[in-house]
Amino acid sequence: MASLALCTELRASEIQKGEYLTRAADCIGCHTSNPSRPFAGGYRVPTPFGDVYSTNITPDPDTGIGRYSADEFVRAVRKGIRRDGADLYPAMPYDSFAAMSREDVLAIRTYLLAQPPISQPQPRNILPFPFNQRWTVALWKLANLHTGSFTPDRNRTAAWNRGAYLVEVLGHCGACHTPRNATFGMDEDHKLAGGTAGIWQAFNITSDKIAGVGGWSNEELSRFLKTGAVPGKAYAGGPMAETVMNSLQHLSDDDIQAIVAYLRDVPAQSGDEKQPRFSWGNAATVDGDAGTEGMTQGSGTAAGDDLYRSLCSTCHGANGGGSSDGSYPSLTRNSTPGAATPEDVAMTILEGVKAGDVAGRKSMAAFGGWLDDGQVAALANYVTARFGNPDVSVTAADIRQMRAGSTTGQTIMVLAAQSLVACAAVLMLGLLLLLARRLRRRTSSVRLMSAHRDRRGCRAPLEATDLYWAWPCSGLRPALC
Repeated sequence: MASLALCTELRASEIQKGEYLTRAADCIGCHTSNPSRPFAGGYRVPTPFGDVYSTNITPDPDTGIGRYSADEFVRAVRKGIRRDGADLYPAMPYDSFAAMSREDVLAIRTYLLAQPPISQPQPRNILPFPFNQRWTVALWKLANLHTGSFTPDRNRTAAWNRGAYLVEVLGHCGACHTPRNATFGMDEDHKLAGGTAGIWQAFNITSDKIAGVGGWSNEELSRFLKTGAVPGKAYAGGPMAETVMNSLQHLSDDDIQAIVAYLRDVPAQSGDEKQPRFSWGNAATVDGDAGTEGMTQGSGTAAGDDLYRSLCSTCHGANGGGSSDGSYPSLTRNSTPGAATPEDVAMTILEGVKAGDVAGRKSMAAFGGWLDDGQVAALANYVTARFGNPDVSVTAADIRQMRAGSTTGQTIMVLAAQSLVACAAVLMLGLLLLLARRLRRRTSSVRLMSAHRDRRGCRAPLEATDLYWAWPCSGLRPALC
């Protein structure tokens, strides 16, 4: 009985540890499409190459991980290989998880296997050729997957090393906040200098004081990670708001402070910003309608003003100051309208914000189904011109592209990749045809030589398809001649 009690206690401890690690890795965020069916997969992950749907990681034996052994689960998490041996698409950030300790991976497995099994097949991915060919993932891995466990830096503090593990490995922050290189892997030369999460822009979080978070205090960074809201600096939206809701708010204060300690030490990376994102839109300049004067025609002033008054002013205030209790954010001195690109403002209008009532912050409704492309563009331009960076604008064509699941830049990148693959395929086909032509010529030569040997008295004809026998009868193979 004592042994049984000890085993039960140890298992409960392992499940509790696994739950915390699962939260820190935000597994539920990507593996849940329906909140009533947690971890059952089916969540749409937009990528520049198409839509990938997450897998079921409940203990269901047929559609989930119920049949995965410990080694198979570790291999899937750290190397991106399914139980059947097929490569997983890198929409799952196993390029970050590759450095996760086996102990942590198995703790996550223990927690997941303790959850209710849910039968839910994975939807079919929507990817154009050649990205729908899983063999291409092997090429991507060759260029970008680096295996090996996380090694603490002995010259750093325990808090710094814990922060590094949380940011680089478990929290996989670089998957969104690091730009991609020519092979679409993380560009380690510009670590955490800003990237994308689908269409949403994941901002620069290096120590740069203009482009990054160098102008934030430690308390502000900690507060943002815990609540997603820091008045005068930023309010999380899109995938970041969901990360705060599903993951970061559940981390211990020590782990939050460890993340801050590590981010403070990330080398500064400059960007396109002229001034800090949060410095735009001083409230004193937008009282009344003063902020609408002098706007360019492209900003959609009249239409944007009408839309803002009817749809936004009730929550954000006529002057963009937000609500007094902070449940609805101010649009002035806010990183989203002050960014150097318009995607996050436009996507906020299209998809809203899922804040989960974290720290009393309210969610925002999605207007994408109510407004047409021109109206979304007009409203986005009004918000950025009046409350944020006036140099930023968006067109109806851009909004139409975003609704389709990509930006113009991403579309160009995908087309370029497809063209490169097509050129490589044509080149390979040409080489194969050239080799086949040479082989036919050589085969013809061998046949002529064989016929010549027969006339000279060879007891058996040479094999025309075996180039080894193409040598003249010289006594090397007397059994044949």
